[in-house]
Amino acid sequence: MRIGLVIYGELNTLSGGYLYDARLVEYLEDHADDVMIFSIPPGSYWQSRRHQPGNRLIPSIEEADLDILIEDEWVHPAVFGLNDHLRRTASYPIVSLVHLLTSFDAHPVYSAWLYRHGERRHLKSVDGLILNSQTSLQQAKSLVGGELPPHAVAVPAGDNFPRVKIEPQKIPHHMTAPGPLKILFVGNVIPRKGLHVLIRAVRQLPRDDYQVTVAGRTDMEPRYAQQIKNLVSKLGLQKQVSFRGPVRGSNLAALYQTHHVMALPSTLEGYGIVYVEAQQFGLPVIGTTAGAAKEIITNGKNGYLIPPGSHQHLALRLKHLHDDRNLLLTLSRNARHAYRRHPTWQQSCATIRAFLETLV
Repeated sequence: MRIGLVIYGELNTLSGGYLYDARLVEYLEDHADDVMIFSIPPGSYWQSRRHQPGNRLIPSIEEADLDILIEDEWVHPAVFGLNDHLRRTASYPIVSLVHLLTSFDAHPVYSAWLYRHGERRHLKSVDGLILNSQTSLQQAKSLVGGELPPHAVAVPAGDNFPRVKIEPQKIPHHMTAPGPLKILFVGNVIPRKGLHVLIRAVRQLPRDDYQVTVAGRTDMEPRYAQQIKNLVSKLGLQKQVSFRGPVRGSNLAALYQTHHVMALPSTLEGYGIVYVEAQQFGLPVIGTTAGAAKEIITNGKNGYLIPPGSHQHLALRLKHLHDDRNLLLTLSRNARHAYRRHPTWQQSCATIRAFLETLV
């Protein structure tokens, strides 16, 4: 198949959604498909709506002689006119790849309607949907308010460290050894990921009992990132909280192997690849009841689900794990078992490719 993929920016951008796209492209090319990337310069939602940079791709897309076009749903503000035009000039199907529906995040009243309108119009303009979770599927149904076009659910995988050796026999000693509870936050420093909730939770606990490592970009929303660093300084937590910046590959695996728990108290996750990644290293994971974390975390068994924004609940869970290392070890073992039940990238991408073939 000749497949087009429309994305913002570069495919190697550090985020779960781009990792999903990159794994899919790799799989399709390994199966003799020809994948062409059509890149739109990233910009704010409002800039994309106003200037419609996606429409500049029309000549390139029309010349590509495609069998199918996939649009990463994130680009929907920039491609409003694109799909209307292609329906008049092209015979191939258009598919939206949904990682996270922005409509279901918290927005001011004045902008919430626009987000809903934009995503609803986009979902209705395509011939098929690839969704990364059952949560995204239900959200899409709610947003459209009726039947969806043909669709497939293919959850992201966590097998992203093929060259890293995991030694399960060392996990019990690591989890039960005395010392501070090492908490890992893997995510870009943006409000939705909830780092401020984790910082306020740690503030309530004895300082010598906890260490937090933040692995993620701080340049996506600089004002928020600076607010976080100011909060850490104001609370006197500079020795307890360290910022590593973006971390990939074996360096990220090393962080998973040297920490006890992964906490990402997001207000919304379309799925949460890092939850799955952490589980393979035996880390219990803490997410929230919002979004799709509940598809990965069984509360009290392999991690915890807390109410969004509740630093009190998060502090309580962290204290339990610090004080009861046998409980930490039990959750760690359950996390490893949960990981083994997750699909691999090969399995998820095979589901997508089979779906694309039905549309073609």
